[in-house]
Amino acid sequence: MLRTDICIVGGGAIGSIMALYAYRGGLDNIVVLYRSRSSVENVNSAGGLTVTYRGRDFFIPIHAMISHEAYVKCDYLINSVKAIDVPDTIGVMSRLTEPGTPILMVQNGFGSLELVESYLKDREVSCGVVFIGATRISACRVIHNGGETVFAGVRHTYPRGLFDLAFYMLRGGCDFRIVSDIDLYRWIKLALNAVVNPITAIVRGKNRVVLSKWGLELARIIIDEVVQAASKHGYTLDPDKLFKMVVRNVEAVAENYSSMYQDVINGRRTEIDFINGYVARELGFRGVNHILTLLVKLIEETYVDRFG
Repeated sequence: MLRTDICIVGGGAIGSIMALYAYRGGLDNIVVLYRSRSSVENVNSAGGLTVTYRGRDFFIPIHAMISHEAYVKCDYLINSVKAIDVPDTIGVMSRLTEPGTPILMVQNGFGSLELVESYLKDREVSCGVVFIGATRISACRVIHNGGETVFAGVRHTYPRGLFDLAFYMLRGGCDFRIVSDIDLYRWIKLALNAVVNPITAIVRGKNRVVLSKWGLELARIIIDEVVQAASKHGYTLDPDKLFKMVVRNVEAVAENYSSMYQDVINGRRTEIDFINGYVARELGFRGVNHILTLLVKLIEETYVDRFG
């Protein structure tokens, strides 16, 4: 069976950025797995991916494969599909890895990591909290919009393999930081996602809409509920600091479109159940996160029906 340095499950925007860092860091043999046969054909025809990064175009030679048809063994694996699609990739990850193989999950929200941990107990499953913006222009082309940082950590074992992966990612230009309590960073990122994603998806606007008077007022209410939910898990978060973090991050990418906006516009399912929906379920009452979840699901249903 073919052996490769690293497999990336999901060739979207973030998956392509991970491939860039891995390649620049010295992992030359890269396999990227896609659901779409047309994406595989386009990428293999081009010989790889082109990523616009810091104003320059970088070509990353990769081998694209259909997820359910791939039979390789990976020294490292990064899963960058949306949280809602993770269940469909568990069998793929099991087939492509061996006991002890480092698997880095980089999904938003809560729920998908826990699912993988429960199924792949003999793998070194870690979480990456990504503060990177990127847009997929086509199957072969991605634009990096800003941000370099990935906070990574393992919840239930020593992250031996993660340290090895970090070496390559750091050398490739990623600000890759291994932390002792990754769940803390998941909550912080959840606050950002819970504000930006549903607001932009509902109004169908750029990230800057969050910075409007009404967007900021709504952001504070959303964050207050995130803080309440986090407290149920032993985390004491400062709502004012979270609010400032959200504003700072939105200002940096004000002219970009959020991933959830892009999902609803293109008739794709969103991660709302893993973000605002998770907060609503943890709180157990019908607050603003519950209402936002219902609104996004209504829009999602309408757009998915329209796109077939």
